[in-house]
Amino acid sequence: MSALRRVAFILCSLLLLPGLNSCALLKAPRDAYWLDPQAPRPSSDAVSLLHYSVFARNLSGKPLAEETERVRLAYAAEKTDFRLLQYATVLSVPGATAADHRRAQQLLEPAPRPADGRDSELQALASLMRANLAEYRRLEEGSHSQAQRAREEQRRAEDLETKLEALKDIEKSLQRHDKGAKGPK
Repeated sequence: MSALRRVAFILCSLLLLPGLNSCALLKAPRDAYWLDPQAPRPSSDAVSLLHYSVFARNLSGKPLAEETERVRLAYAAEKTDFRLLQYATVLSVPGATAADHRRAQQLLEPAPRPADGRDSELQALASLMRANLAEYRRLEEGSHSQAQRAREEQRRAEDLETKLEALKDIEKSLQRHDKGAKGPK
């Protein structure tokens, strides 16, 4: 190979390498353990994340905590939209804590928007996740306020019951006093 061809080959390789590397970061990881190995590979990252969502929703307790940590570390290593959405997904499963749901919502705030020129399917998925988390938070806040109102009503009912018992005691005391005053003459 001539020196000119070698230089051209090296320059082309150097120019293509960053592009290939960034493409690799946009794709779902090859070790997609949440996918059925017998099934065909998902057609996009968004479809892969939907499969991941099904996988994560079936976790609870220690396996959920371990998966959350695994995905957090993967996101720390690869700051890609895919890893961001994967991390937000595992944080927002039903078995996760309210703090995890808030963290997922915080992660999704700067998530891909339509004008970013990124994968539109991931943008749509991020938008759906933001909306679901906002609705969950609204329902959670409503549930907390209903529980607080119920506790207040229970306390008020107990106070009224105590007052009613006190009135009954006063009435009995007055009846005994009236009987004692009318008694022997």
